[in-house]
Amino acid sequence: MRNGKIAKLPVDVRVELHGRMENGEDGAVLLEWLNGLPEVQESLKAHFGGAPVSKQNLSEWRQGGFREWQIRRELIGQASEF
Repeated sequence: MRNGKIAKLPVDVRVELHGRMENGEDGAVLLEWLNGLPEVQESLKAHFGGAPVSKQNLSEWRQGGFREWQIRRELIGQASEF
């Protein structure tokens, strides 16, 4: 189970983040959006001393949690075809 800054965010925020990432939204824009959300700020304060989501956090999520989400979606899509 993932335990980084993005993994600790509310599910609805991560779902929107995934959609934005799939649409190719720029990382700087994503960071500004994420770090500006009150629910993200609350999560970061509760778990990480208020430190914002960084470029490195986003990069690691793109390679990890986001990729897992894409694979899971592909598998569900394939399974529904059968």
